[in-house]
Amino acid sequence: MQKDRLKYVIFAVYPLASLIYTAALFISGLREGICLTAVLLAAILSAVIMKYVRIEHTEDVVFLVYIIYNLLSGIWCVYFGIPLMVYVGEVTTTLIPMGLFYAGRSMKDEDALRFYECFILAVLFLGVLGVILNAVAPQFYLDYSVAMNYISKADAETARVRMDSVVGSGALATLLCFSVCSSVFLIEDEHKSRRIRGIVYLVLSVVFAFMANQRASMASIIIMLIFFNYTAFRVYKAAPVKYLIYEAAALVLAIGGIVVFAGGIFDKIMARLVSIPQGFGERSEQWIAAVNNMCNIWLGDGLGSHGHRAVGYQPYIVADGGLVKIYAEMGLIGTSVIIFLLVLIYRKTYRNLKSVVPEIAIITCAILISIGSNPLEFEICAPIAYFALGRAVLKLTEDKG
Repeated sequence: MQKDRLKYVIFAVYPLASLIYTAALFISGLREGICLTAVLLAAILSAVIMKYVRIEHTEDVVFLVYIIYNLLSGIWCVYFGIPLMVYVGEVTTTLIPMGLFYAGRSMKDEDALRFYECFILAVLFLGVLGVILNAVAPQFYLDYSVAMNYISKADAETARVRMDSVVGSGALATLLCFSVCSSVFLIEDEHKSRRIRGIVYLVLSVVFAFMANQRASMASIIIMLIFFNYTAFRVYKAAPVKYLIYEAAALVLAIGGIVVFAGGIFDKIMARLVSIPQGFGERSEQWIAAVNNMCNIWLGDGLGSHGHRAVGYQPYIVADGGLVKIYAEMGLIGTSVIIFLLVLIYRKTYRNLKSVVPEIAIITCAILISIGSNPLEFEICAPIAYFALGRAVLKLTEDKG
């Protein structure tokens, strides 16, 4: 019974993360990354003590192989000339969050719901905080944003181009996108109060995500909303067709209201969405350069070798493009391992979509956003993605246990 209480350490990961980043706004010199790493290690230790680490199915073995491969890649990362501390730093932000896979892999539905809701509330807190900070734009926040490289100039107009909150617009938009997906876990619940909370969470997450003004997250949310409607009306068959009509009407009214009363906002959103192909063109040069200059296409150049920590040691940084970064660092061997795991999951999802809608939505969004950004390099973003990956394996294999 005492061990079972350790699950609250896992529930607290995101509430504590949001408080850590908020505290950094007021406490000079606070190392958010170190604090968050400590929280994640405590959560992983709790999972180990509660015997959440399970190697029972092919998916478990493949994921463990991927973790080990990431660890071993430090050998050739250093051999190819990247300092050891670059690799160690990447371990804390990219590898340690993978431990949340095992929390998702073993949590019961009721506990998973608590984790998701704690995650959503923590992210919405960052969203509300972002709205307040954007509206008031105090000078100390503007100075903080410049110091964190969220904005280039300490003035309110620059800060209001995107909503950064205290984590940056990229991380915030990614978290809110995952929050939209997580909300479905509550919307699917049989209890009416939870369904209502889930709808409220989803709406707020969408609004805040669009305020963050990141193209990849906005596009991913639109795709996911279409996907959720498909599952509701065709897979679950839980909603009468008339509700789809009501939803479409509400959407038209909402867009019409924005166009009439806030045309500038609508134009800005559309301009960002339309510019997505341009974004690929802007990033393709760095992608090609990184791939063409890999030290070893089979092994890859090692974890962290093409991340932001390698600036000054590696001329071919992949600043925007998580999928390319994985390939450049893990090579054909490591990339094949994670692709194989995803193929196993998506193949089983095709036969049993109903059981993993929130999880497959989070995983898919992580992949979509990783085309043009590096969400899994953000220590605050990666844990929820790996938790969902573990949950997907649990739900898709539990009937075979």
